[in-house]
Amino acid sequence: MKANFLVGYDIADAKRLRKTAQTMQEFGYRVQYSFFHCFISNRQKKRLIERVSKIINKEEDQIIIIPITEKQLKEIESIGIKEDMRHHGIIIV
Repeated sequence: MKANFLVGYDIADAKRLRKTAQTMQEFGYRVQYSFFHCFISNRQKKRLIERVSKIINKEEDQIIIIPITEKQLKEIESIGIKEDMRHHGIIIV
């Protein structure tokens, strides 16, 4: 069964940042520069963790994976530049 996750990252090195972003694009779509919405299975989540763990330096970088319910997903608000994300399941007010 698939679930929604918001995945954010803070990567100190430009090369690792680029590789992390490229990897994340395989699992979800970009919400902000270093934040992705992923609708993935537990198996895909484990694979995502394996992949990014091989890229990052755990002493300098951080990946955060936040589970989010459908209800919470519908309540996400954005202030500022708006992108039509309704086709991704996010409604911006």
